[in-house]
Amino acid sequence: MQMKGRKGRIALFQTTTLQCETDMNQIRLVSPTLIACGAKRRFNAKWRALIQLPMKCSFLILALWTFISSNVSGAGFSPDFPVRHVFDRELQVWLEKGQHKLNVDTKGVILNGYDVVAYFTEKQAVKGDPKYQASYQGAIYYFSSAKDLAIFKNHPSKYVPQYGGFCANSMKNRKAVAADPTVFLVVKGKLYVCSSPEAEKEFRANEEKNIKKADQNWEDDYEWFY
Repeated sequence: MQMKGRKGRIALFQTTTLQCETDMNQIRLVSPTLIACGAKRRFNAKWRALIQLPMKCSFLILALWTFISSNVSGAGFSPDFPVRHVFDRELQVWLEKGQHKLNVDTKGVILNGYDVVAYFTEKQAVKGDPKYQASYQGAIYYFSSAKDLAIFKNHPSKYVPQYGGFCANSMKNRKAVAADPTVFLVVKGKLYVCSSPEAEKEFRANEEKNIKKADQNWEDDYEWFY
C-alpha cells in the first residue's frame, strides 16, 4: 500500500514534470513571438503618440483660427490689411492698422464722413461727399470739395483727428468712446473730437494736462482696448 502510494506519487511527479517541460517548450517557442508583438505594440504606441502630437497641435491651431475668424472679419492680420471689429450698437468698428486704431463706420469711413480739412479752414464741421474721398492709414475720408481733397492729399497727417477719431476726453480716462464729429476743438494745429459738449467742456478745462494724459494712454499697450 505504501509502495503503491509512493509509486503513485513518483508517477504524478513525472507526469507533472513532463507537462511542465512541455509547457516550457511551448513558452520558449511562443515567447519570441510574444516579445516581438509586445515590442511592436510598444513601438506602434510610441509612433502613434508621435503622429498624434502634431495632429493635436494642428487641431488646436485650427480651433484657435476658427475662433478668431468667427470674431474678426478682415483681409488678414498683416499691417497691410485692416482688421475690423463691430463696435457698440451704432455698428461702429475698431480698425487696426499696425499700432493705430481708428473709429470708423462699417464702410471704413472716419468721423461719419465729415470733412477734416473744413475743421481748420472753415472752423466748423462740414459734411463731406463720397465723390471726394481719400484713404489714409486704413481709414476713408470724405471731403466737401475737390479743393479740400487736394489740400488733404498734400499733407494728410496734419488734418487727421487725434486718437483715431475717438473721444479725446474719454481717451484721457483710458476709454475708447465714439465721438460726435460736430463736437470738436483744434489745439496747436491738431484736431480733437469729443462725444458731447459736456465732454468737450471737461477736456477744455485743462487742455494741456488732458492732452498729455490722452496722448500717453493712446501710445500705451493696446490690450485695454479689447
